[in-house]
Amino acid sequence: MRTRPLSIAVLLVAAASLTACHPGAPVFDGTVDGCTPDVRPGEATSQVRVEAGEGAPSVDFQAPLVTDGTQAQVSGGEGRRAADGDIVDAQYVVYSGKTGELISTSYQEAGQALPPANALRLTAGSENALAAATSCAAPGGQVVLTTTIADLFGPTAASEELDIAPTDTAVVVLEVTDVHPGRAEGTPKPGIQGMPAIALATDGRPGVTFPGGPAPAELTVMTSIEGDGEEVQEGDSLLLHYTGIVWETEEVFDSSWESGAPATFTIDDASLIPGFVDAVVGQPIGSQVVVSIPQELGYDDPATRPASIGEGQHLLFVIDILDRLEPTAG
Repeated sequence: MRTRPLSIAVLLVAAASLTACHPGAPVFDGTVDGCTPDVRPGEATSQVRVEAGEGAPSVDFQAPLVTDGTQAQVSGGEGRRAADGDIVDAQYVVYSGKTGELISTSYQEAGQALPPANALRLTAGSENALAAATSCAAPGGQVVLTTTIADLFGPTAASEELDIAPTDTAVVVLEVTDVHPGRAEGTPKPGIQGMPAIALATDGRPGVTFPGGPAPAELTVMTSIEGDGEEVQEGDSLLLHYTGIVWETEEVFDSSWESGAPATFTIDDASLIPGFVDAVVGQPIGSQVVVSIPQELGYDDPATRPASIGEGQHLLFVIDILDRLEPTAG
């Protein structure tokens, strides 16, 4: 197979969607360790051979490869298998099924002309082909995906340099590095008088009903779901979902749920407002906390205060503490 490095920048759209397949695996019986994937393998994925290495995996198939719809093969891995809504971290390579050439990769290889892209963080079970393919994936495992260029990059994706069109096949291999909960997973706790009530959508997104009175004068932290993980320490790098609301207007001014992916924060006063840090430190991983923050512990400086937050207004944050992240090398 040809592996001439090619620039993804020439593609006309920058959206992403990927999936995987691994030959030599047992005949697929509909489940992976008792987990039922959202996307099934097929004839196209069975033709993709993957050999893991220290860097990018070696991928081999006979071009041109044509896929019958989106197909994915999940294999290997240990630990938590991604359920719908879980967060999956993965390195990846993307090849053209038409030519066998490399289109995009998150790996940096010696002598590689193609600049590496960022690793992926996906929400398993989402509607796009790439995220859907991660259903049932586990850390250390692999996903092989065959889909169309249009389903991966968007309906108008095309490149004369890469010799690809929207209807051509894309071959994607994901190497899963971690799987995180997509919402707080713990024991529900009773509310506190004077604090808002929290109702959760099926995906964990919080709905907030304010009590109708003024915000507490002091910093007030309510644990609405108590996790069972280790306690958060100041300086930890955490994966969080959060919604920030101005108490007096009941208007959302910031939310990771709207972006579709959780945020990564270092828990210290250099990167976060003090009230947010105070609410999270000491909480077990897996918890959901609701915190009312007076302005002196929020955006006290008018120069850095978002325009949607007025002078003297209080903030309310609903924070899902999903996981602690390992520090990145370098």
